[in-house]
Amino acid sequence: MPLVLLLLLAQTQGPPATPILADIHDLTPREHQVSVFVLTAAQDVQIAAVGAEPWPDRPRQRDHEHWQDDEQTTWPAAAWILDARTRAVVWDLRSADTRRESNGLRRFSGSVHLPSGTYEAHYASYPASSISFNGDLKLNLNDIIRLGRRAKYGGPYVETGLYKEFGLKITGPGRVASQEDFAAARSAYTASAIATVVPARNSTARKGFEITRPTRVEVYAIGELSLDDEFDYGWIMNVDTQQRIWSMTYATTDPAGGAAKNRMAHETLELKPGHYVAYFVCDDSHSPDDWNNVPATDPEFWGLTLRVADPTARASVKTFEYEPVPQGQTIVSLIGIHDDEMRSAGFALRRPMDVHIYAIGEGFTDRMADYAWIVDEEQHKRIWSMSYANTEHAGGARKNRVFDGTIHLAPGNYLVYYKSDDSHSYNNWNGAPPAEERYWGVSLFPASRRLNPADVGPFMRTRGAGNDATVAQLTHMGDEEDARTTFQLPQQTRLRVLVIGEGRDGEMFDYGWIEDAAGKTVWEMKYDQTDPAGGSEKNRMFDGVVTLPAGTYALRYRSDGSHSYRDWNADPPDDPESWGISVFRMARP
Repeated sequence: MPLVLLLLLAQTQGPPATPILADIHDLTPREHQVSVFVLTAAQDVQIAAVGAEPWPDRPRQRDHEHWQDDEQTTWPAAAWILDARTRAVVWDLRSADTRRESNGLRRFSGSVHLPSGTYEAHYASYPASSISFNGDLKLNLNDIIRLGRRAKYGGPYVETGLYKEFGLKITGPGRVASQEDFAAARSAYTASAIATVVPARNSTARKGFEITRPTRVEVYAIGELSLDDEFDYGWIMNVDTQQRIWSMTYATTDPAGGAAKNRMAHETLELKPGHYVAYFVCDDSHSPDDWNNVPATDPEFWGLTLRVADPTARASVKTFEYEPVPQGQTIVSLIGIHDDEMRSAGFALRRPMDVHIYAIGEGFTDRMADYAWIVDEEQHKRIWSMSYANTEHAGGARKNRVFDGTIHLAPGNYLVYYKSDDSHSYNNWNGAPPAEERYWGVSLFPASRRLNPADVGPFMRTRGAGNDATVAQLTHMGDEEDARTTFQLPQQTRLRVLVIGEGRDGEMFDYGWIEDAAGKTVWEMKYDQTDPAGGSEKNRMFDGVVTLPAGTYALRYRSDGSHSYRDWNADPPDDPESWGISVFRMARP
């Protein structure tokens, strides 16, 4: 071919095209996309990006201190670049020198110098402020569900069609990353990780780890929190002391980029030798598989990551399988409680013991709805009970509460109770479930986490203090009872009478009495002679001594049409098993 023709062809073809490293465009009004590229040497890359600032015509509705309106503070469309090995943001459209247009669009066109490495190019397009289905339904972002092609989006940038201009294009000497490139970059960051806790939507994950020498641990957590509540968040507990040593709260986190609810914790903890467990809980929205607003700048690490930078210290950390309740070591286990249940179990303790209680229930600042308590069978009194004050947030919905602590018990017979209301219980949650949902209920085990079967025996009623003998009983009384049983006394006898019933405003509705052989009342439960029986104020108890001459007697109990054994319409008494009347022959001194 003649030289002149070759020169003409070269001039016509021009210089070789610059490689396209990322090209994100044609986004929907609710979409997040990522492209990964590799630079083999430090160089300039060319970036062209179009985003959108917060819509300017939305009036403020809140005071400055509590202002979190995403429509006024969050760019609904933005692009950014992350270093895949360090997770650092190396460029962000929202902080770059952009050209602002009168319609709210922001444009960037220029070069950025980047070192060699692997980079993630992100674009988030979330201008939709509403969604309708065939024009007959309006939802806000927190209520959006996937309904396929029936969805029609609304919002300033959507209604004008400006969202179609959103996009990000990066060119420069480099190449699109392969799966191997991306995996290598991610491994460079996670190589020092001792725990990565990332649960699925509407669930919880945990990881136990043991540290054998003092160690500095880096905490990196990204989740969803507001000023008033937590939705996706984590915490770390010292298993040996049962104390939370770190918690992810709004006050202890910083903005994580994107929507105001995206929050990040990045700090270093000095951990002593011991056993630890890291938790992270997610609700049913705004997570990596379906963002409902602009995600954080590092959405790939949504969750909790713990790292140890020192390789020698890393060798001193190992994982272990953690369970809050040791399997096969429980004294009592009442778990998996459903709606409107009341369960109980008794046990005899043969020696003094520190007993650990792990109980999960539902509570509010003024009351507990699903809760546990323990009764000393001899005294018929609660010796421990769940309350809002002695519990902590159990993960998930704010009303989920957990007691995780130890009490000391003397030898004796004990009854453990658990009562639930008509909603939000195991496998039938009306809010996000707790972190350890399978343990909804109460479990007791030795504080040592090792049960010696010789220390615990079957529950046996003591039949009154000091080995008093039972003369007659009418217990477990239900609604509309008119119960009767007889007993005989061969001689004048001092009797202990225990009656638990319902009364208020000076009047008894469920109560007991004793008649002689002629049907004459010789003793009756009177409101002004009773004491509170625990639980609801209307639960009343008489526990005292009555002396009767020799003869034949009838023990009686009568109840009205509500609030009775296993059909309580208010908080049960401390000892619901004794609802009714019992007579004991007192032991000789």
